[in-house]
Amino acid sequence: MTIKRILLIAIGSLLMIGLLVVAGYIFFQKQQTNEVRHQVTQKMLEEINAADPDDKTNPFGENKVINDLTDEDMQMLIHEMSHQKIKADQKWGFIQITKARINWLQEALGQNEFINEAVYQEIVTRWEKGDFSRADKDHNAIWELQGGTVGKAEGLLTKQEEKDYVASQLKKK
Repeated sequence: MTIKRILLIAIGSLLMIGLLVVAGYIFFQKQQTNEVRHQVTQKMLEEINAADPDDKTNPFGENKVINDLTDEDMQMLIHEMSHQKIKADQKWGFIQITKARINWLQEALGQNEFINEAVYQEIVTRWEKGDFSRADKDHNAIWELQGGTVGKAEGLLTKQEEKDYVASQLKKK
């Protein structure tokens, strides 16, 4: 072999190793971000699901007033509520869907301005009418806004699957 050929093989090998290291680092960082997001929202979700859904102040059980809702709050609330209706390999978090919660989100949309308001409005308006036929697409729209990497919705649960899912989630409380 010539020196030139050996040098090209060595450089090519180093580039491949470098690419693998960078890809591994990026993958690890995404996993860490997802884990941190999961841990932060899990505590909040426990408080939300323990709340009285008939409480008129904040049916999600948080101390946050309606005027303080952020885009991140809206995304998290809609996302976690949609889990009740969808099929996905992984679901992190659960908030039971209630009329009071949907109405409160609709009220928040009327009182606040959000970057992705049109997306939220379309979803919440449909849900307010009892139409969850696109809940999987609703989930994925929010999931994409959140930079989702795992847990993409792949269809809707049947009525029985939904009932079983809700029961299993409430049993965890």
